[in-house]
Amino acid sequence: MIFQTNEKYEEAILSTLIHIQTHLENDLHLDMLAERVGFSAFHYHRIFREIIGEPVKEYIRRLRIERAAYRLKVSEETILHIALDAGFKTHESFTRAFTRQFHITPNEFRNNFLRASRERKKLTQPKYIADYHVKAEPTSRQIRLEHVRPIIVAFVRHVGPYDKLLDKDSPMSLLWDELFEWGNANKLINVDSLLIGIPQDDPSITPPEKQRFDVCVQIPEFRNPSGHIGCQTISAGMFGVCRHYGSFDNLAEAYLHIYDSLVTTGKYNLRTQTPFEVYGNSQVKGDIRIHFTDVYLPVEKNQSNQKN
Repeated sequence: MIFQTNEKYEEAILSTLIHIQTHLENDLHLDMLAERVGFSAFHYHRIFREIIGEPVKEYIRRLRIERAAYRLKVSEETILHIALDAGFKTHESFTRAFTRQFHITPNEFRNNFLRASRERKKLTQPKYIADYHVKAEPTSRQIRLEHVRPIIVAFVRHVGPYDKLLDKDSPMSLLWDELFEWGNANKLINVDSLLIGIPQDDPSITPPEKQRFDVCVQIPEFRNPSGHIGCQTISAGMFGVCRHYGSFDNLAEAYLHIYDSLVTTGKYNLRTQTPFEVYGNSQVKGDIRIHFTDVYLPVEKNQSNQKN
């Protein structure tokens, strides 16, 4: 778990983290962030660094550059436009900061991703196109489009590598136990509440030790943070959805299958919204048993493709 400190500090920092991740395109000055949670700038900066492990300014700067890297992968926006949205005043200053973080220029980063995507398309397109159109294929190979309404979730944030987080006897079950205890005490959850995971970072971009994964349960109304249990809303929108069965070791294949079936074909573009996962489950004697995972990847119709 991310927090092991005073509950008042936990709630203040968690509130700040959600505010930062949903307002990265805005001015996020230290004084403003401190004032939001009722601390002096000096005291707030010390607490933030102690809990998160990075100064406020560096944390925000890293998230902005990582989001810019993701946009380089999923959009056709110019590098200058992405740089300006990330808070940089010039293409050159963005390139220097990007290269310092990833040891490669933004242009090289984008070209490498596009090259890998084209190569994968050559290898996989015939099979994936067939899988996409043949309804007799196993459910796990079918893609569906779904318009999702806003989903309010309570969550506990795990920071660090999350590739094994869903394995049996992993910390995931303990985090959900904590959420269930809180939700039941506040009469906010029942047997129909969705169990959701939100990978806040692209593992190919963010260092493993800084990757954020939110273990979530659906709740009917928004609540302020309580200790290290926070609340956030999954925004409405269109998603490509793929159902995955079996080991979580190859869950990434479900993400690639959606991408190659919808995006690589040119019919859809990725949106910059965070993807999420919904876990089909049952509870046996208090233990959560996951039977399948529905992967939700945010997409939108490719308007330029439709015009051609």
